[in-house]
Formats: sequence, C-alpha cells, structure tokens
Amino acid sequence: MKKLWHNGLFYTMESEGETVDSIITEDEQILKTGTYEALLSFLEGEQFEKINCNGKIGFPGFIDSHLHLIGHGEAMNRVDLSKCQSYDEMLDRMKSVVKDAHPNEWIVGEGWNENEWESKAVFSIDDLNSLSSTNPLVLKRTCRHVYFVNSIALSHATINEHMQVEGGQIGCFEDGRLNGLLYDEAVNLMIKAMPAPDDQYLSKAIISAIKDCYQYGIVGAVTEDLSYYGNANLVIDLYEQLLNEVPFHTHVLIHHTTLDEVKGRLHKGNKNVSFGGVKAFIDGSFGGRTALLEKPYDDDQSITGLQVTSPEKLEVITKKARENELPVAFHMIGDLAVKQAIEVVKKYPNQTQLPDRFIHCALLSPKLVEEMKELNIVVDVQTSFIYADYPWLVERIGQSRNEYAYLIKTLLNESIAIANGSDTPIDTINPWQGIYTAVTRKAKDQIAYNIEEAISLYEAIKLYTIDSAASFRQEDKRGLIKEGYSADFILFDENPFELEKDDLLDVKCSETICRGNIVYKRQM
Repeated sequence: MKKLWHNGLFYTMESEGETVDSIITEDEQILKTGTYEALLSFLEGEQFEKINCNGKIGFPGFIDSHLHLIGHGEAMNRVDLSKCQSYDEMLDRMKSVVKDAHPNEWIVGEGWNENEWESKAVFSIDDLNSLSSTNPLVLKRTCRHVYFVNSIALSHATINEHMQVEGGQIGCFEDGRLNGLLYDEAVNLMIKAMPAPDDQYLSKAIISAIKDCYQYGIVGAVTEDLSYYGNANLVIDLYEQLLNEVPFHTHVLIHHTTLDEVKGRLHKGNKNVSFGGVKAFIDGSFGGRTALLEKPYDDDQSITGLQVTSPEKLEVITKKARENELPVAFHMIGDLAVKQAIEVVKKYPNQTQLPDRFIHCALLSPKLVEEMKELNIVVDVQTSFIYADYPWLVERIGQSRNEYAYLIKTLLNESIAIANGSDTPIDTINPWQGIYTAVTRKAKDQIAYNIEEAISLYEAIKLYTIDSAASFRQEDKRGLIKEGYSADFILFDENPFELEKDDLLDVKCSETICRGNIVYKRQM
C-alpha cells in the first residue's frame, strides 16, 4: 500500500536548502515528493496510509562509508574498556569479568586507549597472567591494531619471543621476554587462534549492530569483515539472509586473503549486499605509532611506523584485483602509506566502474593531494577521529605536519571525491560526532584544530548521504529524498540548520525509516 508521509520538512540534499513537506512511498521506494496538497491530488481515488510527521525535520538515511559491522556488534556484546581512565581500572574491569567466566573461556575486552588515561602505564603480561592462567585474555586497543594478551592466549597462538612477523611486531621487555603486546599483522595470529564463530554468534552480532545503527539514522554502510570470522562465504550468506529481516544495505569490501574464496559471487549482489574493493592494510595507526610516516615521529625519533603490507605485496594484490575487474581499498594513515598507494594504482590504473578506496588518508602533503586528483578514487575520511586524536596527535607528528592532518576542505576544493564514516568499533558509530567535528574541527578539549579545514553543515551531511552512496556508485538509488530512490529517511525533533554549531554534537535521531517502514522510534 502507498504511504503518504506529511507535515514534515524534508531536506532532499539534491541542492542546499531544497525541501519538500511530503513524501509518497510504495514498495520500498519513494514514489513522489512535493507539497501535501499536490500529493493528495496525485493519490485521489486510491487507498493509502497517511502518516503525520508532526513537524519533524527529515533527511535521507545516513550511510556510513567505512565501518566493521560485525565488529561493532561484537563490541556491543563484549567487555567495554573504552571508558577506563587508567591501566589499573582496565585490569579491574577484566578481573570482575574473569571471576564469573567458565573454565578455559576466551574473554575479550574492547576499546582501551592509553592516550586517554590519567597517567602513563607500563604494560606487563604478568598483570594479565595474575588475572587468569587458564582463561585466554585478549584486550583490543581502540584502533584494533594493538592487542594486549596473557600467556595462555599466546600459547594458543603459538607465539614466542623468537618469531618474526612480516608487517607486524611482537612486543618484548628489554630482557627479551614477551610483554603481551601484539602489533598489526601479529594481531592476526591471535585472531586465527581464537575459536571460530558460528552462524548463531555472527547473526547476533549483525542484528545487534544494525539495530544500533538504526538509532543513529544509519540505513547502510560500507563494511569490511570477511577475513576475521573463518568462513567468508558464511558472512556473505548471513548478510543476504538477515538483511531481509532487518532491512539494511551493506557494501562489502573483500580482504585480499579472501578473494579466491568469494570471487565467484562478487559481480552479483542484490538489494541487501553489493561488493567493493580488495582490501589491504598498508600501515597501522597514529595511536600505536604504527602509521607509516616519511619522517620519524616527533615523540619518538627512532621510528617511522610499521609497513604492514610491503610495496611488493601491494603490487601483487593490486594486479590480482585488476585481473578480477575489481578496485582496491587500502588502509593508509601516514603520508608514506598514501605515497605507496598512489604509486601502485598509477602502475595498475583502475578501469572498473567503482573507484579505488583510499581509506583514512589522515596525513597528506600538498604534493600527495595534487597526485590524487588524477586518480579514480574516493577518500574515506573519518572526521570523528579529530574528536579523540587531539591534543596528543600534535605531540606524535609535530605542529608543522599537523597542518596537513585530516584535510577535508582541501580535498573538496580540489574536487577529490570523499565520503565520511566512523570506522566503528574503532570510534563511535554516532554520525553527529563526525558532522560536528567536520563543521567545528573541535576535539574533546574544545579546541579547534586546523579550523581552515572546516566545512559547512550542508557539506558535512552530504558526506554521510549522497556522497557516501556515490562512493560505491549507488547515487542513483540512495542518499537523496527523490522519486525512484530507496525509501530511506530519518526524522529529527529539531532542525540542525537552526542550531548553534556546538550543539550539533547532541543531535539525536527521532525516527528511522528504512525501505518505507519505521525501524526505530526514540522513546521520550
């Protein structure tokens, strides 16, 4: 049956300030938009359901351009370490969980961030071993590029102090003994050792994540999660099945280690699932000092970061992607990582319909930006990182390099395609943190960093709607309130365009409509 949504103010996002007050939906699509009177006339003589939006403000449903959907669901069901203010508090939090655990049960904590702690800490495997010698403990840093684990966990992964890991590092004390810290590719050794999740576990994580997305107005996402759960085809099967029950669209990136496993189905897709670039990590993160820099870190002149995937291997991955008529999707934080990505995609140009994805690009030089203009790419930015990464980021990379951190306005001015996402569970799923920081450039300390890179509110919302849809070439069916588009829109009690910029951080979604049905309504 047709539905007439009326008495609203819907920003179509086709152009700045363009609005309609009513929408007709039918069969999961927007049939027509316009004035209430015109749409009533259009529906004359037909049966339809009338839905009063009570003066609420509407936007197209948000699309997160980069996250890990299953990882977000997992984090919601695991030990939350993100609010710990010290190393000791983190240990106490784990201790309270261990005492109720079953024998030999793996216990996973999520989200610790030593940059947020009140004092510096010395990580010691002995502290985790004192909590349990039988339960493997795995504590994931917020960036997920660093794990802190106990000895029984290392034993399961057969990790020892004599091992060398290409693209990773195994932490040791000065005497050579393991300290429990694992970096980047060494993390994958632990992932492989952990019990493989079954379909029930994965289903719970997917549904939990999507229902949480709904309350933030998110109706679709670009996700990367095929390499972490054993059977990549099982993950795809569950997406195709469950997203009929909980409507959502996933654009799935293909980790290069799973390409052979899933390539037979990559050019198919449906309304629930589409497929994107071949994913690889070039470097790590600023927080773990593993982002790959052209010059040493300011706060540790002995290191320039970690080469997770060598240039030679990047070339192999890119060539294979092109042979399969696929783009690439490279994680790159530091400027040297971006340089390497540019070099390899120049050598193997992208002739596919989809753009290559340059994910993060947190540190850019003018020369890199100039070279990026010539490429068939979209840059996945995470403006929400600004909120948590300052002020410590200035200490990491220095004031002069900081001028080129998290460039947004520059990329827009140079007509380089960008889209915004959260990288959840690395950071908050809330799009309004990303919108707020894109507009104000303010971090938690309320200081604005690189204010000249601030963009308008209209531009910031575009990055979560039509620009995000365009990043996987579905701008003809998602990201606008327009006839023929998916009936995905969200309602707010207040108009973000009428708020003070500092109040954007507190904006909350009132209702989420996905494929023409209300999937979330905030309880007052």
